[in-house]
Parts: sequence; structure tokens; C-alpha cells
Amino acid sequence: MRTLPRADRTVCLRRPNEARQARPADRGRVASEHGLLYLRRTSTKRVGRSTMPPGQCIDGTAALPTGMPANMLRFLERLKPHASNAQPGQSNAEVVRHMYRTLLAREPEPEALANATAWLDSGASLDALHETIVTSDEYTGQHPLAHLDSVYRPRNISYFTYRGHYRPLGLSIETVNICNNDCIICPYSSQTRRRQTMPMSLFEKIVSDYEAVGGGPITLTPMVGEVFLDKLLPERLKRLRNSPTISRVSTITNATMVSRYSDEELADIVSYFDRLTVSIYGLDAEEFRIMTRKDRYQAFREGLVKLLRVAGAKKVGLGARHLKKRSDAEIDAWLQSIADDAGVQRSDIRFGGTMQYANWSFFDTSTQLPFDAEWTPQPENREQCALPLISMQVLSNGSVSFCGCADFDGKTELTIGNINDRSLGDMLNDERIRRLWNWQKCGIPEFCKSCSFHMPISALKDLPGTFADPYGTFGG
Repeated sequence: MRTLPRADRTVCLRRPNEARQARPADRGRVASEHGLLYLRRTSTKRVGRSTMPPGQCIDGTAALPTGMPANMLRFLERLKPHASNAQPGQSNAEVVRHMYRTLLAREPEPEALANATAWLDSGASLDALHETIVTSDEYTGQHPLAHLDSVYRPRNISYFTYRGHYRPLGLSIETVNICNNDCIICPYSSQTRRRQTMPMSLFEKIVSDYEAVGGGPITLTPMVGEVFLDKLLPERLKRLRNSPTISRVSTITNATMVSRYSDEELADIVSYFDRLTVSIYGLDAEEFRIMTRKDRYQAFREGLVKLLRVAGAKKVGLGARHLKKRSDAEIDAWLQSIADDAGVQRSDIRFGGTMQYANWSFFDTSTQLPFDAEWTPQPENREQCALPLISMQVLSNGSVSFCGCADFDGKTELTIGNINDRSLGDMLNDERIRRLWNWQKCGIPEFCKSCSFHMPISALKDLPGTFADPYGTFGG
């Protein structure tokens, strides 16, 4: 085993969903994308979706690797009762065994166990042991991203790997592919699959399968649909809340259908979400009608006001899909009127917008969009796309797509199976995943060649927060 210097840093989460480099004084703290663990604590801290009591200690000298899986955190918690009675090296031997099981899915050889334990006993950090394993030929040889140097780096690997196998950073679950709008920039009306609400039994299987590959963030944003049309939404959110491996839950909504719920019911629903974003399809009735092909601007506005009033402006972000070019003064006046009606501070409302729209590998971008809107220029994609790393998509019928962004009908070469027939883990280990992650050797899927959602994977080098919070970075 090669010797590495003692780690000089750990990652510290000041609060869930926010990662930053720790100061030396904070080195007793440990974090992962799934939660927050304090080796030495003086107050109660939230860990993912559970809470750990204060005043407990594992071993204040060792720093866990960046991105350590949640099951390692739970394992180290179980070691605490034995730490005071352990013989020298005993706890470290258990940590080494667990790292081998978690990262390589096997037991360490006796000599490797003895060497690694002695290395930790001598003061080496778990970061160093973790890096040694994840940069080994055994580990990298089975990973479909190992050839992508821009992302396959020791500090990132644990985010998209579980027990030595590939997994996406997040999972999108389309629980309903029914929508109350029919937007001109969305292929909703062109889908050929049956419009339906996902059965709860199927949702349970998807979540269980995701837990089995390490869990993490989930978005309930439908590929094409409206999440508040899902009659089983409250039940699904309770299921996610009860999972210790689901780190964050988010969604995007058009807000119109929140009218189905009383204020009390809506408050309960939004309490389960870590992030809510409302798509704004027009700042006036004309723009809304042309964009959505529905004459329901007032119902949308009332729904938005209700959501902001019940959830608060700090929890709900707004993303405008403009057709008309708007001045800052026009946008500010509209936002102020919404804030006044909702009883929130205008300064608390987070707002962004666009007038440029992707082609979904479907739309004829030679046709003109209304008013001032335009299509994103049609590209000729060559570099591997980053977006399948951000999220895999499970559609309402159980079809699983490698792409969580554009494969709206689930009938392209990006479809890797159906979760009714196979487990998510099996599909993630399928040879098709390896081929889809290697455009250079295996060719570019036809669906991807001219998709204007495309983002080159090298761009993730400039977005380090993507790995810990993919939906916070990209939306969803």
C-alpha cells in the first residue's frame, strides 16, 4: 500500500445542503452528501433526516473522506459504544473492513487488513485510505466514468459511486405525466405513452432500489407533467421523509393546482420539500395564454400567491419562462404585486428567467417562437454530456432513462429498462451504461447529437457544488 501524507482538510457542512472547506479548528467535523456527523459535538445537529444527540465521540483524530457514504457514517456511529473498550487497532480494523466492503464489495486480504490498520494506527487519515482505494486499478477498472478525467477525481468519486459501482448524483421520479398546461416549449402533447399516475407500489420499489444503491437527493419534477396533480403526493412525501438515505427532496411546479389543497394541507406538503421552484409562464394573461395554450392566468396567479403565503418566500424560488422581453422595472413591479398579495417581502423572493428554449431533440427550431423568445441554437454535440450524471429519470410507467433531462417519451436508445422488471442496481451495472458513458469509443446516441440541453462534462470542473447538491446547481 502506498503511503500518503496526512490529510490537511475535511469538508464541513455548516448546515444541511451547504458544503465548504473547514478551518483547522473544525477538523473534528465530518460530512457527506447524505448528512452531517460531528465526531466531537456540544449541541444537537441534524443528520440528513434524523437527529443525533450531543456529547458523543468516535475518534477525534480521524477525518472521514469527502463524500463518505451514509452507511459509513452509520457504521462509525455503531462503533462508539465499543471505542472506550477497544484494544489498539481494533476499531481501525473494523473501519478498514467496512471500507473494503463498501467500496470494493469484498473483504480485505489479511495482509492488506494488517497494513491498512497499522497505517491508520500510525496517524494516517481515512481520507488517505479512501483515496488509495478509489484510485486503485481494482476500483477504477469497473467504473464507467474512470476514463473521464474531468470528473473522475478522488474528491468526487464517492458522490457517484456506491460499493465500487456507478450511480448518478440524483434520481428524478416522474410520479405523474399529466399536466394542466400544454406549453409550446414542451413536448407534453406529443408523448405517445399513456398518461397516468404512478402506482404507489411502483414508487415504493423505486425508492427501495435507490436506497439499495446508496440513496441521495430525489426530485419529483415530472419529465412532462405537474406534480400537484399527483393524488398520492402526500403519501409519497411521507415515504421519503422516513428514509434515512434520502438526503433532499425537491420539485418544480406551475403552482396552478395547489388550489386543490387547503392551507393546512398545503403547509404539510411543502414541509417535506427542501426546495420548491415555480415555473412562471407569463407575467400577463396574454403571454400566459400563448405559452401554455390555456386561458388560466388568474388561477395560476392565485396559486402562486397561495404557495408563497403558505410556504414563505425563502422556500419557494421563481423561474420565469418569458415570451416577451421585459424591463427590470416591469419585472420588479410584477414581483412587488405578488409579494403584496402574498404578504411576503419582495426582497425575499428569488427570481430568475430565460427567453431561450431547448429543442428536446424534437422541436423544429426553424419555426419562430412568439414575441421575443427564441430557440437555443441547434448544436453538433461531440463531447460527453454531463446531464446524465446529474440525474437518471424513472418515468410514470417505470421506464428508466439514462437521461433525466430530455428523453420525454422513454422510447429512445437512452432507455435502459423498466423498473417493474429489473432492479435499479442491475440496470446501473448494465453494459449499456458503460457504452452510454463512452461516446468516444461507442458513438454518440442519435437522440443526443443535436440536443440543445447538452452540457459538456468538462464544464463540471467549474461547478464543484454540483456533486454535493446537483439539483441546487442545475434545478429540479
